[in-house]
Amino acid sequence: MTDYPWAGCDKKSMPIDLTEFKELDAYAQKVNVKDTVENLVSVLLQKAHSDLEKVRAIWVWICHHIEYDAEGCHDREKLSLKPSDVLQSGKTICAGYALLFAKMCSIAGIRCEYLVGRSKRMKKHAWNAVHLGGKWHLLDCTWGRRKNLGRCNDFYFLTHPALFVEDHFPDNPKWLLLKQRVNE
Repeated sequence: MTDYPWAGCDKKSMPIDLTEFKELDAYAQKVNVKDTVENLVSVLLQKAHSDLEKVRAIWVWICHHIEYDAEGCHDREKLSLKPSDVLQSGKTICAGYALLFAKMCSIAGIRCEYLVGRSKRMKKHAWNAVHLGGKWHLLDCTWGRRKNLGRCNDFYFLTHPALFVEDHFPDNPKWLLLKQRVNE
């Protein structure tokens, strides 16, 4: 049997038990603040205390409340990627998801990077890396969002880099977060 680097950690880049977020996830899904990004983060953080909980609450809120803007994807003139505009409209494309996530993390005091590259599905794609527990971790709010808004796709929350690289290719290879670089 092959010993994969994510073995024993439920395909995550750090040991976490997603069932421990049940109450926090339910709270984040119910928060309905859309006046300012700052106010939204303030309300979300009322139930999130650790940095991991803050990241989780922000990720779940975005995945649950922001729709993918298929029309905006094809007509960029009608599209704003500014976090405040994404919050107001409730829809965006991958860059808007990632920029909103980065802005919310910044307000929450979490180190976060906005990453761009390509994916197996798209020529251009954007996602994030967050700094938790002394190291960087990858996540994707766009792909974390499920079409029915009922649940998030937890696979794209703090995914182990060896799995994330299967469909995410950053322009800067350092954000693969792998010890050995993958030759494309």
